[in-house]
Amino acid sequence: MNRRIIVSALIKCNDKYLFIKQNKKGGAYQDCLHIVGGGLEDNETLEESIKREVMEEVHIKLDEVKPFDFDSDITMYKGEITQLIFLRYTAEIEKFTGYADSDAKEMIWLSKDELLKYKHNEPSMRFLKKLNLI
Repeated sequence: MNRRIIVSALIKCNDKYLFIKQNKKGGAYQDCLHIVGGGLEDNETLEESIKREVMEEVHIKLDEVKPFDFDSDITMYKGEITQLIFLRYTAEIEKFTGYADSDAKEMIWLSKDELLKYKHNEPSMRFLKKLNLI
């Protein structure tokens, strides 16, 4: 079975949380909102990786990220059964910034009350529950 390490950050700004709609074909969890993040690359630290992924996908420069937890899931990824290992962070910014790019086709800021109005994948649901957001 393939394995892929994914770093992601739930970004908060003014009591809203950032999610994206992905722009990738064959990626995991189609038709769901995603927490910003992506794959760990060789020769980078976990913190460098999450900051790079956030910059690539939504053009937000994170000065600080806080490690939160880890999780995993086995799902189809690019046509193959893959174990996704999630290393999850939280981050906070002072004002809405950035724009969707590359893998993200749209940015969506949601309040706590709006979270369940959208479809999320199971690992994201577990993350939001651990944060007491749902």
